[in-house]
Amino acid sequence: MNQRVLDIDGTMNFRDLGGYRTGDGRTVKWRSVYRSAQLDRLSPQGVTALAAIGVRTVVDLRFSDETVRYPTLKAAVPDAEILSWHDEREADSGEKSDKMIRSWGDSLASNDPAMVREAMRINYPQKLYTHRAIYRKMLIRLASGQTPLLFHCAAGKDRTGVAAALILSLLGVNDEQIVADYLLTQREIEGRMETWIGGGATSGDRYQDFQSKLAQHPAAVLKPIFDADRTYIETLLEYIEATYGGFAGYAEQRLLLSEDLLLSLKKSLLN
Repeated sequence: MNQRVLDIDGTMNFRDLGGYRTGDGRTVKWRSVYRSAQLDRLSPQGVTALAAIGVRTVVDLRFSDETVRYPTLKAAVPDAEILSWHDEREADSGEKSDKMIRSWGDSLASNDPAMVREAMRINYPQKLYTHRAIYRKMLIRLASGQTPLLFHCAAGKDRTGVAAALILSLLGVNDEQIVADYLLTQREIEGRMETWIGGGATSGDRYQDFQSKLAQHPAAVLKPIFDADRTYIETLLEYIEATYGGFAGYAEQRLLLSEDLLLSLKKSLLN
């Protein structure tokens, strides 16, 4: 039986991207692409459950210090190639304004929830550049059939949310379903994020420890960081359309992926 949300003990927000319909009537394959939070705290039961999926490729979207502090439990993905993020920013990218680069960490000093939410919102398109290299590798693995593939960040919300939008859009899934998939994160993490972060997830913001940084601020100011807010994903979708005419344009212009590879991606992941 196909299931969107899977119970893998010791992680959260573990989901199958299968089942979404494309504009031409096809369906994203089940049990081929998964998304989740980080995989450092799996229980023995969680290790067994994840190992049973038989993941062939893990795409770790976390920053380098996060992967060192909180490494993936390899027993859960014993036969998988693990792809890790490294900073390959496009220094000459004209799209990256100072406003976009400003992080939520900078906005926390204001103690204004609205400013924190705005910083989160405008930061979403930035992930298209900070994670360009690993998004490219991820799509190449998917197009070549190296599945099941699992991609994740710390909480499976922001960096993972952008990756999910990229994959689904390239497969022909419409924006309405992409937004709906993103909003499932809110349901899955509601009431759990504070405990999860306290257990060791980090932000990667200037490589400072997330827990100590957040402890300095009241809950109302932190809420926008914990939320999967509709405006975050909608900002990404609006940006990609205005800047590249859609994710296919981004994939061709920034990820340097050919039309043939994008066709192979659909062949690999669609029924």
